[in-house]
Amino acid sequence: MALKAEATAVGARGPGVPTEAEGLTAAWFQAAFQNQFPGAKVSSVRLVERIRGASTKLRIAIESNRTELPKQVMVKAGYEPHSAAMAIMHMNEMHAYRDLIPTLNVTAPRCFFADQQDGRGLVVLEDLTLSNVSFLSLQEPLEFEHAAGFLDCMARFHARWWGVDDLPAKFPWAAETRAMQESHYFDILLDPDQFAEYKAAPRCAAMPRVLLDPERVASAHVALAELHDQLPHTMLHGDAHLGNLYCESDGSPAFLDWQPRRGPWVLDVAYFIVAALDLVDRRRWEAALLQHYLARLAAYGVIPPTFDEAFDAYRRNTVWGLLIWMLNGSHFQTETNNTAAATRFAMAMIDHDTFARLGV
Repeated sequence: MALKAEATAVGARGPGVPTEAEGLTAAWFQAAFQNQFPGAKVSSVRLVERIRGASTKLRIAIESNRTELPKQVMVKAGYEPHSAAMAIMHMNEMHAYRDLIPTLNVTAPRCFFADQQDGRGLVVLEDLTLSNVSFLSLQEPLEFEHAAGFLDCMARFHARWWGVDDLPAKFPWAAETRAMQESHYFDILLDPDQFAEYKAAPRCAAMPRVLLDPERVASAHVALAELHDQLPHTMLHGDAHLGNLYCESDGSPAFLDWQPRRGPWVLDVAYFIVAALDLVDRRRWEAALLQHYLARLAAYGVIPPTFDEAFDAYRRNTVWGLLIWMLNGSHFQTETNNTAAATRFAMAMIDHDTFARLGV
């Protein structure tokens, strides 16, 4: 069972981050567990499964002298050929579990160790496959009540750091919502040869061609950044699509694969609503879901924007998700997932006339 993140303690002191997966020995785990399980002895470890992707996921069985120690954990780190290019992502996740999630009232995987060394981040998490949780999928859009539950949780953790003046000082490692912070996507967007490869993929074949204008998409993001500057900032999950969400055995919402950002609430909310709902349902429910989020913000002590202000920001922010899913690597998500999400954002862009709203 995943624990409330606010109740877990994650020490930054430990054995460091091995440069290779083979360095994750019994002795390494024994040192890593000392903060939460002083005196624990780890006698052996065994690799159960290795999953390759944006990060390396290693499912590892543990034998120890303590019954309260996990019998199996999931290690996430960068042990892939492309890992150097993804180092910031790994570091962001390490900071999420070490520095952000413990400050929030949110359900997330229990973290047993989180640290970095020489710019290489690593986390040791509970193995959720051993718990009675349900993982969500972009291929299975949410019903209204389910989506409303996740928005309630977002409102709660957004409220924790809403409008705090010294947010950059408290979380200096967290990216802002700027083009320079998304250089991977903008490098592709502004390189005609690279963009042509993505334009030929099924995800782009499935969207209106008026959106396949890289210069216009780039200009829209410049205008979006100006909008973000005018809104109160908080700490965001940063990548709240269905593939990064799950439910506890009682159906309560939970969040994993964090990529925290400092930014306005609407980045999380618009990204979640558009990606999580079937196209027809999103058209029917988005206004009501947004009203629900605003009401929950008020319940958690925040003075929310008016609905008209919020809906305007929401409609402009659909371009953020379009950029991500139009240019998302197939080694991060299957083309089926990329196509499903890109199409949902593309149709939201058309429905809300987002380019015109951003003045591009």
